[in-house]
Amino acid sequence: MNRKIISLVAAAALGVSAPTAIALAQASAHKAAPARTTAGPTVAASTAGIRPSAAASATRAPAPAADTRLGAGRNVALMVVGGAALIIGAVIGGAPGVIIAVIGAAVGLYGLYNFVQ
Repeated sequence: MNRKIISLVAAAALGVSAPTAIALAQASAHKAAPARTTAGPTVAASTAGIRPSAAASATRAPAPAADTRLGAGRNVALMVVGGAALIIGAVIGGAPGVIIAVIGAAVGLYGLYNFVQ
């Protein structure tokens, strides 16, 4: 009997206090957060040397967009395929593996040559 009464009183107390706690939490969430000062190093403080002013950067023309292709797509693909063929040739072994490895090395070097140009 005592357990039922204690449980009933605890449930009633929880039912009465929970809406109040939720209302207080929501009210504090709508308040403006005070400005915090950060302790320790910051990104702005890590800049060494001369810093451009905001007005100078606003008047400056935007930097030209970088060339998206740069002519590297096909050349990088040739290097990757050549390296894969070189590894596969080493795994196969024997005369066929040597032939595949040599052809893979040639394709990879051709791609590297064009990439450097």
